[in-house]
Amino acid sequence: MRFRVTLLAIITAILFTGCSQQSHQPHGVSELAELRKPGIKERYISVDFLEEKNLIPLSDENFFSVEGWLDNQHILYLSENAEKSTAYKYNLFTGEKEILFESSASIVQLELNPEKNLILVHASPSSFEAEITIIDPMGNVKTKRTIPSSELTFSWSPTGERLFLTSFDENWTFQTFILNMSDFSLDKNPVEIPFIQWLSDEEVTYLKWDEAEPQLTAPLYKHSLVSKKEVLIEEHIISHANFKDYSFAVHVENEEESIGSYTFFNGNYEDVIYSFDVELLPLYSEWLVPEFDYSSRSGLFYTFVPGTVENKFNLTAVDPKSKKTEAVLENIDNSEIKLSPNGELALYGSYLENVINLKDYKIKGIVK
Repeated sequence: MRFRVTLLAIITAILFTGCSQQSHQPHGVSELAELRKPGIKERYISVDFLEEKNLIPLSDENFFSVEGWLDNQHILYLSENAEKSTAYKYNLFTGEKEILFESSASIVQLELNPEKNLILVHASPSSFEAEITIIDPMGNVKTKRTIPSSELTFSWSPTGERLFLTSFDENWTFQTFILNMSDFSLDKNPVEIPFIQWLSDEEVTYLKWDEAEPQLTAPLYKHSLVSKKEVLIEEHIISHANFKDYSFAVHVENEEESIGSYTFFNGNYEDVIYSFDVELLPLYSEWLVPEFDYSSRSGLFYTFVPGTVENKFNLTAVDPKSKKTEAVLENIDNSEIKLSPNGELALYGSYLENVINLKDYKIKGIVK
């Protein structure tokens, strides 16, 4: 079975699901500084240790984009020329790199699962075809599939044992799949919704947009992949995400006031842990929800809120447990951000070409 979704819904969902040496840290002592200090010694490499070593920017004339953290020292990045597309593993502090995967087709994106023991490689052999390869961190191929697709979205389950895929054709008709890592079987059309967030390996959540009538908000639902039952969680939502410790949603009660409530729930959306209001900015006919990420290691959620300069934002650290919110970098761009496994560094930028030290909030370019 194939389903149809409007272009507006595609743009909305994709937007809601996204080089300077100067520090933009505001004056004053950080109220969250103590909360970021580890209580006990761990195996994670800390920023204090990393400060003893110089960050070595990668040099690659065919650099395409940084894709994410493999661990606290290594990143994955893509390089592309006319002949092939290559995924590299790069050590930010030794400058060592090694080829992880090569493809004659253009590699669109890499995505590590939460356990960082499997990597999705999405390549595009043609405009109407997606090539999905699952590899391990050593580059060994586990499975490979080809799916008819003009556009592809995907999401790993919390354990990394399942992968939700949505393929769109040129008319925005879509199909959904779940690729199971245990036996690499493919379940077709598990959910008739193109964009989901995993709540557990057996439950997903999603916004249910009314395609017949344009909306600024949508109801948030929870869906069991086992019983197929759907449960309404909350009305008037514009974005949401599920993390290891919390679930998160942006609620808009009064659309005319341009205010969104950033709300953190326990894992099953039963109790509100913390909520704060943020000014919402228009984006085409929708609301802009800036980039965000969460570190279960540090317990901090980072997002961008409108700054004092037009089209600039303040990087803001939120601790839901202690109910504290603090702007840590002022008037910078709203760009993609990915936190390191230990929560002490962040990849940042349109191509994730910078690193933010989340101890002193200095931004350093990592590409020559």
